[in-house]
Amino acid sequence: MTGKRTAHERFPEVIAAAVRVFTADGYRAAHMSDVAREAGLSEAALYRYVDGKEGLFVLAIRHALLLTDMPVGDFPLKAPSLEEIIGEARQYVAAEVPFGALAEALQAEDTDDPAAELEQVCRELFSLEAQTKEAADMIERSARELPELADLLNDGLRSPVITALTDYLEGRIKTGRLRETPDTAATARLILETLTWFARHRHTDPYGAAIGDQLAEDTAVDALLHALVPPRYLEENS
Repeated sequence: MTGKRTAHERFPEVIAAAVRVFTADGYRAAHMSDVAREAGLSEAALYRYVDGKEGLFVLAIRHALLLTDMPVGDFPLKAPSLEEIIGEARQYVAAEVPFGALAEALQAEDTDDPAAELEQVCRELFSLEAQTKEAADMIERSARELPELADLLNDGLRSPVITALTDYLEGRIKTGRLRETPDTAATARLILETLTWFARHRHTDPYGAAIGDQLAEDTAVDALLHALVPPRYLEENS
């Protein structure tokens, strides 16, 4: 017979419920009673985990962004302030971007296979967008009401990626490995927004929601490769 679960065992479900409610309703319209109902708890039981809506919201952002492991202190938890979690998120992203294939591409002066290089960069960014969908959706929804979250989303989360992509494009365009574009910063944003739509925003589109994950990734990457890589390198890679 399975025993009753502890508060620490239930807490991830509470946070997941909070993420869903804040994403659907936004910060101001969401209520602790909504989260309690979503989590299958009484409102009084929810207050045993955290002392209020702001604390729950901040913990939900931290969890969804995967900034830290789940808290393990005594309940009710004392959450950091919204300003603290925003600063933590900015520092985390600044330390991690660029990463993976993009970081390697920026360190290398040139490449013999720009198609393969760009494909790996795009697929890693697609994967990142897909993995952080919950956090980004929740922040985007509440950023309409909280200007500091809009600043986090645009300057703290997106800007470092666009800057790294811009530097990468400029380097490969100079060596002739990628096509020259009207503006590299605009092209970097095009890359990120294309991957973001196919990885995340398609789920809210009646047609896009029917596209499977792999097809969405392959379609976005294929379009970007054909837009940016000279034909001779695509032929070599085919």
